[in-house]
Amino acid sequence: MTYKPLKLVCIGGGTGLSTLLSGIRQYSRASQSEPPIVDMDQLAAVVSVSDDGGSTGRLIDEFDVLPPGDVRKLLVSLSEADDLVANLFEYRFSGNGDLGGHTVGNILLTALIDQNGGSFPKAILAASELLAVRGRIIPASLQGNILCAELADGDIIRGQSSIPIRQNRELVKRIFLEPRRNGGRTESSTSSKCVANPDAVEAISDADAIIIGPGSLYTSIMPNLAYEEISEAVCRSNAIKVYVCNVMSQPGETDGYSVSDHIRAIQNHAHASLDYVIVNEGLAPKNVIQNYVQKQLLNQFSRIQVCVNEGASMVEERFGKAIGSMADLTKNISQISEEILQMADPSRVQVLYDPEVDDLEGAKLVKASIICDTMVIENGIELNVIRHNPEKLATTLFDTLLNDFQSKMKEHSS
Repeated sequence: MTYKPLKLVCIGGGTGLSTLLSGIRQYSRASQSEPPIVDMDQLAAVVSVSDDGGSTGRLIDEFDVLPPGDVRKLLVSLSEADDLVANLFEYRFSGNGDLGGHTVGNILLTALIDQNGGSFPKAILAASELLAVRGRIIPASLQGNILCAELADGDIIRGQSSIPIRQNRELVKRIFLEPRRNGGRTESSTSSKCVANPDAVEAISDADAIIIGPGSLYTSIMPNLAYEEISEAVCRSNAIKVYVCNVMSQPGETDGYSVSDHIRAIQNHAHASLDYVIVNEGLAPKNVIQNYVQKQLLNQFSRIQVCVNEGASMVEERFGKAIGSMADLTKNISQISEEILQMADPSRVQVLYDPEVDDLEGAKLVKASIICDTMVIENGIELNVIRHNPEKLATTLFDTLLNDFQSKMKEHSS
């Protein structure tokens, strides 16, 4: 049974998408199948350009560039260069000086943008040659933007880094984009509407398979689908559509979300039916789960302290005019208390398929053990966290795509 290598488009941003691409690259290297399942030279990664935190945010403010951080991660994940070069790209300067917190890759991409007359695509192409990257990394837009979240109560949160840490913890109703007004060097910076990169739309339209995720649902995946041109291209496409569901809930984004909640959010923004949903099977190590619970509890207690301090200030300043605001603070504290009670159950921080409550909206479920625990450094502290295992995720994905192809071939022959 023969088939043409698939043209694959992966949509996302940040750590999740880089993990998937790393697994795809390793799978492609190790696979001895003829022909290969995926055409690595035709692989396209559509990456969000809404990051505004950390090193990336500082470079945006200082040099008026599109966010380099997520692109940097994808370049490294697809690099065939020596580990020395890739590791150097990821090196992060320490200290409190001007370079403190910046990565070599972010600075290099910023320099390449400047050398190429402000063109982000040309800078990515130059960096791809330096790192011997196979495949294409395509920014979702060539226009600076601000990621916005409308909450269930109508409140608007602006800025990607502000969404997870917001005090108002009402559920996210929708994600939308606003042009970044200080983006003078980015294309269409004076437009009142954020527009997608035509190259991203074309890649999606030409794809044989579209992979959405994994990644932060509202701050990595949705910033891509918030472009009308991209969501319409996904909806129109006859390609196989696969969603890789997150393995852990994320404070401020998907607190207590089920698999169904993730799928509904994707469909509310892209209006596209999914063919497959890949979900992790099996519990994470108990000690790591407890770390997640403790971290979320500390976050909730900090929010209570903020609310109490605000209330005390209002009463002290002007009791009579503070009655209405105090009512809002009481509501916030009550909401936080309910969330804390939910977090007492460790299962609330891990996303697992439940056949009694989850509705996949017509998509086929693919369950596999695809997680690993790894060490990360956060604010100078080493933490054990749960991530997708790149090799296991890629293997599960390609088994799914191959089985789909074989099933369709059987149907066609019969």
